Amino acid sequence: MRKFNLKLALIPALAVALLLTGCTSPTGASAGASSQSQLDKVIKSGTLRVAVLPDYPPWSVQTPSGEFEGYDIDIATKLAEALGVELELVATDGTGRLPLLKADRVDVNISEWTATDERAKEAGFTIPYVAHGARVLFRVENPVNGYEDLAGKSVSVARGSTNDSIMTKYFPDTNVERFETIADAAAALLAGKVDALVEGASTVSNMAAENDKLAVVDGDELNPSLVSMGVLPADQVWLNYLNNFIRNLNASGANAEIYQKWSDGELPAIVG
Repeated sequence: MRKFNLKLALIPALAVALLLTGCTSPTGASAGASSQSQLDKVIKSGTLRVAVLPDYPPWSVQTPSGEFEGYDIDIATKLAEALGVELELVATDGTGRLPLLKADRVDVNISEWTATDERAKEAGFTIPYVAHGARVLFRVENPVNGYEDLAGKSVSVARGSTNDSIMTKYFPDTNVERFETIADAAAALLAGKVDALVEGASTVSNMAAENDKLAVVDGDELNPSLVSMGVLPADQVWLNYLNNFIRNLNASGANAEIYQKWSDGELPAIVG
């Protein structure tokens, strides 16, 4: 019987393997270099660019002086401090969040972005840092007596927001008027162009508290949802860091303190 020399048989195969490895290693190295995490870029640049909403009190609002304030702004400030970098705030709206990330104009969204399954097909979401639902605001002179009373009425929402989805899915008999910003949606209600506004519960409660011509529909919050920071989906290193930051923010009690400051309530238990 002819004997098979295993050592000799392995030599050609090994040579081919080494040849292929040599041919492909530069490409692999290049790919690794081009896939640098946003975490590394933030630390190297010394600046954290955060997308925030300019018209969503008490979460985030841009004042007449151009400064930002609110719950999300305080969270962004804490994140920049943890990273040891400067904070740069970039105004966005509901439809601009993902494009800003893809264009590398921001590093993270801290813009009350509800982490829906549909959005998660395109964006990467952290664990939630807050949670809330929506409420309905109306003018006292044109009352809305309950959610069932919305049928046939015109309701303003910010285009592409979770509230837009709520109205489309759960209130098909309403006439939904979509606006590019929350401020425009609210202005439509104040001007009498629509019968009601659907927005975040704290936002409409604040508006009613500041204007006795406005009131909130009685009832439970609509579609309570988890709110997360948003990044590009492939950057797991950046997601890991942000998740760790949120856990520590919760464990230290800092998140609860910031939430209490801006909402006068307790941080939802589902977050902590």
